[in-house]
Amino acid sequence: MSWIPSLFFFLLGLAIGYLIRWRFRSSGGDQAKLQRELAQARFDLEQQRQEVADYFEQSREVMAQLSGSLDKANRYWNDSAQSLLGDHQLPPLPSAPLTQEHNGGVVESLPPNDYVQGSHGIITKPIKAVNG
Repeated sequence: MSWIPSLFFFLLGLAIGYLIRWRFRSSGGDQAKLQRELAQARFDLEQQRQEVADYFEQSREVMAQLSGSLDKANRYWNDSAQSLLGDHQLPPLPSAPLTQEHNGGVVESLPPNDYVQGSHGIITKPIKAVNG
């Protein structure tokens, strides 16, 4: 008679184990779905990385072509200027900004002249007269 409680607890353990397995088995399907989504996201990320790398490579090639064309245009410009000017060279451009002389002194930065005399109400509203 001592085997009846043992058999009862064994069957109860099997039932509880089956319920636990059934509960976590449905989550296992979710786990597989998440793994597939993760693999897809990694693939998309790698594809985007490759596209960005290709874009920068194409940009580098275009910049190299542009630099070569700019060098070629600069050489052409210099050769043309040399052949047109011959021995007569233009004076070099000054590196500092030109200054104005005013009353014997040198003024480096003057504001522009204002050719409008008085206020015309553009910035501030004119004062209206009040009738008494």
